[in-house]
Amino acid sequence: MLAGSDFRSPVSLPGERKSGIGAALAILTFLCFAVAIPLILRSTSEASYSDTDFLIRYSVLLYAAFRMSVILWKDQVRPVAGVFWMFVYICLGVVPLAQLSTGASTVLAVQVDDSTLYATTAITLLGCISFDLAYHLRLFRNLGGPAPVRKLRSMDALRIFAAAAILGGLIYVAQVGGISVFFASRQEASQALDQVSPDSGQAARAIISAFGSVTCLVALIFYIHVFRKLRSSLNMLDAVLIVGLVVLNVVVNNPISNSRYWTLAVLFGLVMPLIGSRKALFNVAIVGGVVAAIFLFPLSDITRRAAGTGVMLQTDSVWRMISTKDYDQFSMLANTLGFTRDEGLTWGYQFLGALLFWVPRVVWPTKPLDSGVEVGQWMSSANVNLSSPLWAEAWINFGVVGVAVTFALLGLLSRRLDVGFGAGALSAGSVGYLGVSIFSGYMFILLRGSLLQSMGRLLILALAIAVLSVGAKRKPGDTK
Repeated sequence: MLAGSDFRSPVSLPGERKSGIGAALAILTFLCFAVAIPLILRSTSEASYSDTDFLIRYSVLLYAAFRMSVILWKDQVRPVAGVFWMFVYICLGVVPLAQLSTGASTVLAVQVDDSTLYATTAITLLGCISFDLAYHLRLFRNLGGPAPVRKLRSMDALRIFAAAAILGGLIYVAQVGGISVFFASRQEASQALDQVSPDSGQAARAIISAFGSVTCLVALIFYIHVFRKLRSSLNMLDAVLIVGLVVLNVVVNNPISNSRYWTLAVLFGLVMPLIGSRKALFNVAIVGGVVAAIFLFPLSDITRRAAGTGVMLQTDSVWRMISTKDYDQFSMLANTLGFTRDEGLTWGYQFLGALLFWVPRVVWPTKPLDSGVEVGQWMSSANVNLSSPLWAEAWINFGVVGVAVTFALLGLLSRRLDVGFGAGALSAGSVGYLGVSIFSGYMFILLRGSLLQSMGRLLILALAIAVLSVGAKRKPGDTK
């Protein structure tokens, strides 16, 4: 049993011990992710490039692989940091290296030249280092301590929220065009959503879809927790609500009509509360998530286009597949650097648009467009519904300073949440770790961007957790 003082000290955290099994797993993971995969890419190269080019892109992969290995080595479960380094390793490490090795890329790389690619890697590393330093140095002692305990407001509050979520989800399904739309393709589901409120803009449509998809997910996650902890307290009404939430989530949150990033967010949100403080299962989730993202998720592109309008899926090389599919974060960061080179920085205007995403454009005619749209128009791209990774969002607003400060703040927040997850997972009756679980999954969306489009679901997540939980004082020595 862990001592209560572990939770009060910002230095000695629960689970900071190093086990032999954890060390062996960390070493094996590092050898696979940092050595084996790059060597395979190097040995199967289809394009010519210099050793310098390879090493520059490899630096990000190496950094992220090392940090993931350390997370696997430590005994503490760190969901937020784990997702951060998974994203960096896959989208900004493996994919750029695969693009270099295959000579292939997404069609979004039309504005990229060598000097911009070098700067893109440098900006990526700046964000990673800023995050890492803030996460581990714990410059402010209060931020290193445990987050306040949060408990379920009441069973009645959960029942009312679940019923409202089901009602909202049913209305959403009816507005979009029925259940069949959600099992057609991502393209058809998006087109159907556009018809719900064609003049409302991307942010408003994001809020509409968030009400239909996020609330039922949060309600189901809270009910899973209650079922595991308070099984005897459930009645027939709870059983009906749980069945309704499961069915609704299968419809609105299925991987056919949703992006792979939202699918990852949903899976992590559902799985992390079940994992709790069991480190072995957490390690499996991290390693399995990386493997699935590289070797399995690209295959989900087959559900992206409407029937008959897609291109035959090429599976002869997994490296070419991930190079040419929509892991476009590295390319879009490079394009954002090109955009600011020509148009200049926005000095916080894009951030302001994301924070005030809920303001109608008729009230604010000069409201900034989505950052991905801005860069897409600069590229003269036919498709302007593009990603804008957090690195690009920070850069387009304040340049180097923006990247450093944004990721330092994210590192501090991630540390706070990860410590809160550890305390919540070990504290009887706490639901605080449910919020951390959901947010850790949503980190995939925040990091991928764009920031404006991600704010709708983030707002609904925050409001849902606030409605369902309430702060509670921690008893001295309460670690159970």
